[in-house]
Amino acid sequence: MSSFTGPAPAIETPDAPGGADGPRRSDALVIGAGHNGLTTAAYLAKAGLDVQVLEAYHEIGGMLTANAIFPDAPEHVFSEGGIQASLFYGTTINEDLQLERHGLRRLYADPFHVHLEPEGPSLAFWQDAEKTAQEIGRFSRKDAEAYRRFARMLDAGVSLVFPYLTGHPLRPRPKTVLEAIPTAIRHRKEIAPLVRFFTGAHEDLILEYFEHPLVRAAMASMPPFCWMRQDGTGWALIYLGICHRTGSWRFEGASGALPRALASSLRSNGGRIRTSAVVESLIVERGTVVGARLAGGDEYRADVVVAACSPVATFNQLLPEGVLDDQLQRRVAGIPTQNTGAGNLKIDMALKGRIVPTRHNAWREDGLDLREPIVSWHTYEDHIRAWDDSVAGRWPERIPFISIVPTAIDPTQGPAGQDTLWVWSGIIPSRPQVPWQEVRDEVQRKVLADLSSVYDGIEELLIDVRTMGPPDLEERFFVPGGNVYHVDPFMMRFGPFRPAPGFSSYDTPIPGLYITGAGTHPTGGIAGIPGQQAALRLLRKRGVIGARAAARKAFAATR
Repeated sequence: MSSFTGPAPAIETPDAPGGADGPRRSDALVIGAGHNGLTTAAYLAKAGLDVQVLEAYHEIGGMLTANAIFPDAPEHVFSEGGIQASLFYGTTINEDLQLERHGLRRLYADPFHVHLEPEGPSLAFWQDAEKTAQEIGRFSRKDAEAYRRFARMLDAGVSLVFPYLTGHPLRPRPKTVLEAIPTAIRHRKEIAPLVRFFTGAHEDLILEYFEHPLVRAAMASMPPFCWMRQDGTGWALIYLGICHRTGSWRFEGASGALPRALASSLRSNGGRIRTSAVVESLIVERGTVVGARLAGGDEYRADVVVAACSPVATFNQLLPEGVLDDQLQRRVAGIPTQNTGAGNLKIDMALKGRIVPTRHNAWREDGLDLREPIVSWHTYEDHIRAWDDSVAGRWPERIPFISIVPTAIDPTQGPAGQDTLWVWSGIIPSRPQVPWQEVRDEVQRKVLADLSSVYDGIEELLIDVRTMGPPDLEERFFVPGGNVYHVDPFMMRFGPFRPAPGFSSYDTPIPGLYITGAGTHPTGGIAGIPGQQAALRLLRKRGVIGARAAARKAFAATR
């Protein structure tokens, strides 16, 4: 078994070239080839701009890379970061960039989440909210009716919020504003509960609506981004409303399929990508960002630079001192990455056979294979204790997590008859009293024992395992604090306050510099919205560049 020891070996693909690749002057320079950076680049190239992308890692994808990470399991492919796309298929990105023509294939995951009880029962959350309520009714009729009310409230919230999530945080489309009025009138009965939803604590909302232990545990396992006892954390349950609205999707060939398709779209319009290109600093001349300097000394210059990396890194590491005034510099220095008290844990396992939750599969009467959806099984009390411990800097005795067997719906990610296992937790201390390096092996042992209580024979089938905590995630994905969201997901760090007031419009106070990525509106996750909106903002503001690029293309067509 192996712990994280640095960059994993890459699968060689045409989408991961290294070295210099053409001219070092372009219309737009994009730093970071994660899916948001590639989305921005692909939109700009489609609009006629000459686009260069620089990626620090030796392949594209950012937190959506897909790799064989174990020498003893070369055919087991892992989504190294994110795995589930919901917001992405609520956008026009797939159609705009013709990603299916570039090889993208999506896989439907319904139910999108299942919570297990130790003895065998399970509670599935389906895209159909009514079907979910009926399943809850098997355990509590009262909770089933409460979920119907809760789902109606969530649907109202999604109707009101989704158009804003998929647009500019400061300049919503006029159509969005006009349509919000009849939407609000139509959902007027849900407005008051929505205020409570967005201001209340995750814990309070669960206790207020539901009483059955299994239902409470399931609701606690839905992505709790912040301390569950804290006011303003209940908004995380909007995840349920989004999944009910858009469904839940994964990608054939693991998550790396999305950046590969984006890269193909980019290249089809003349865009270029250079990997293993670590940006050391932005180049600033007369107060304007005009390019980027690599660690090896190479320089790339452009009319505009789009930083798709963490805004903390962009403003505090790449931007030379003195470019921002003192107040703005202090503001970006204070962008939080570890203030929720919680960090992330990621575990990947290669298995030489199929793991099955036999006890829980046998309980289901509908034939649902619980190898396929996201599953969790920790109690409501486990979640509360783990959050309390993490916020206090203590390592929880039992760490709640979610797990997925990706090969269950996509056998291409492993050899015939063999599985991969993907495990994620967002409830470990971000500032632990005992350093991660000292507890890694014990955490891995406990999680493996916990998994063994559900999946039969997992320890006997295990080929290798990789366990990554915040320091490993920071090293692997170039994100300060190991924060995969780039910015702490506090309620007041969204919209016009993400990543910081004055920096939320994609174009920054610094001429020539734009930002995108998980640290910009609306959030992290597999969405692509930050990349799309950053590109649209740039194209609207820099019409001269678009006109020049169009003229260049027209001239080339006459030659």
